[in-house]
Amino acid sequence: MQAKVAIVEDNPITIRSLLKTIDWASLDCEIVGTATDGVSGRELLLSTRPNILLTDIRMPGEDGLDMLESVREELPDMKVIIITGYDHFQYASRAIKLSVFDYILKPIQNEEVIRTVCRALDVMRKQQEKDVAISQVDVFKTKAQLLSLLTNDSHAGQDVGLMLEEANLRAPAYYLMIIQPDGAQTPEMSFMDEVDEALSRCAINAVSVVLYDSLVVYVMRGDTGDAWQKEALATADTIGRAMPGRTRIGISGLKTSRHQIRQAYQQARQALWADTMNRSKAHHGTFFHEEEPYGDSPMTEMRRKLDELIEHAELTPEGAQEAARTLIEVSGRQYSYLRALVSMYALMLTRKMACPMTDEMDRAMGRVWYVSNETNVSQCLENLYAAIQGSSPGNGYSLLTKSVLDYIRLHGAETLRLNEVADKYHVSSNYLSSLIRKETGVTFHDHVLCAKMDIAHTMLADPRILVEEVARAVGYSNYISFYNTFKRIEHMTPTEYRNKLEI
Repeated sequence: MQAKVAIVEDNPITIRSLLKTIDWASLDCEIVGTATDGVSGRELLLSTRPNILLTDIRMPGEDGLDMLESVREELPDMKVIIITGYDHFQYASRAIKLSVFDYILKPIQNEEVIRTVCRALDVMRKQQEKDVAISQVDVFKTKAQLLSLLTNDSHAGQDVGLMLEEANLRAPAYYLMIIQPDGAQTPEMSFMDEVDEALSRCAINAVSVVLYDSLVVYVMRGDTGDAWQKEALATADTIGRAMPGRTRIGISGLKTSRHQIRQAYQQARQALWADTMNRSKAHHGTFFHEEEPYGDSPMTEMRRKLDELIEHAELTPEGAQEAARTLIEVSGRQYSYLRALVSMYALMLTRKMACPMTDEMDRAMGRVWYVSNETNVSQCLENLYAAIQGSSPGNGYSLLTKSVLDYIRLHGAETLRLNEVADKYHVSSNYLSSLIRKETGVTFHDHVLCAKMDIAHTMLADPRILVEEVARAVGYSNYISFYNTFKRIEHMTPTEYRNKLEI
């Protein structure tokens, strides 16, 4: 886009010279207007909002600096080049206070004007690039914060409202949609592009993230009225019609509490499971229902077999193999149904066992979204069984340690400093450091790194986000530091990890 240039000068000859003897188009500039005094100049500036202003100082009525002072608050980024025959200190002093870009004395030399305009354009372009980069970082930090809220159960005692506010996610009401392509292990780039385009056409206030095998859309509403259901169905229909194949969409209930994001996610997952198992359903989008009237649907038979598996579950490698064979059989060996079955089985089993959501439990639950064959399912269930058997209430940690670890996991995308976290819990940093090291065998710093890497793992599943952008989203300004830390912890590079997810 061309830069807009305005000229305010009381000498018509000077204006004509600037207009006729400088090739503004070659500079990628457009002259949006001229004025011969400060009053009309002010009107010109406010109506055209130029990027660059060329102005004299001494003019009839209102001088150039008075004019600039009256519009500076409205046009803070406008680059101002003073062109004048007066070289007095008081003018230079006022010009500096008004953030004038440069100061050129008459008689005007076109070469000097061109050089100065080109420097102004260069500064503007660099600032625009910086603004875009900052905006993109903010977008990815928003996604990182949303993923942290979706993947952590422990929101109690945390200022979730502030987290949402800082991530531009707070709204009077919200709901979640989980979108899954039929037959794909993870959403492909083309699928996500189509969904993003459909969301744009629907003009809803939403943020989308990739979580495990699906695209999760967090939709913010300005009110709590019933219109949200109509909006959700219209959005689901727009998305479904845009896709070449079958697309399943689960929709949560409408939430107003900032602490119910995880619950909304689970509701949307359950609605997705119902949509997945109801294989004959033709319409797009399934809402969550507390009591699903299954009747004689495939869901009834599936739930009966799951209940039997859980009733007779043996938390052994042999039990995992037997459960895997049954789940494969019930799924009809269709990958999409298998994922849903294994995830529902895992959730129902952990609920029956009343297991606390430890780090290991959370990781075991996360693996269920990547199963694709009997061996995968069996190994996944073995890991889950081990996590269940190893989970004791509180893990033997003190309340302080557990609270701090929950805080670290939830705020992993942020900059976490030991002294600041210690102050939050009203203890000394030395005491907190020693306590965490003693009870967990891991340092505070390493817990923070693991929390960042957990968020990075999830973001790397989203091909829309560059690896460098993942690094910035989890708090690394230096990509090399992120790369080295990731490789040390995971024994592979971020790109290798991303490629592994695509297999």
